[in-house]
Amino acid sequence: MSTDGRLHVMIWVDKEFLESEGMLHILHETGLIADKKATWEMIVEAAENTGGFALSGMLAESNHGAGIWIAPPGDSSIQMMIPWRTVKSVVTAQEPHDPQVFDLRMSKGKKPTVA
Repeated sequence: MSTDGRLHVMIWVDKEFLESEGMLHILHETGLIADKKATWEMIVEAAENTGGFALSGMLAESNHGAGIWIAPPGDSSIQMMIPWRTVKSVVTAQEPHDPQVFDLRMSKGKKPTVA
């Protein structure tokens, strides 16, 4: 899949996805967790309190049998697979398009025109 038209993705991952401190290093290195100040203990505690955590990025592959592949925003050369057994939910969204604005303008003594 090319980066053009790639979907944004947010994945709610089970807390068991964090099985080792090495996972935090991988998440930092890939850019899937941008906060370099986040400590392992803080992330694990938050994941335990909420039953998981969210990862966001760009969808690389969703039809893979082993898991869902995501890439950090802005870097499609790095991809990470999240095993299906740890995925609780997936939300995708397309890149927002420029909104089109329509309004009625009244000119003195004329009918409304669409701009």
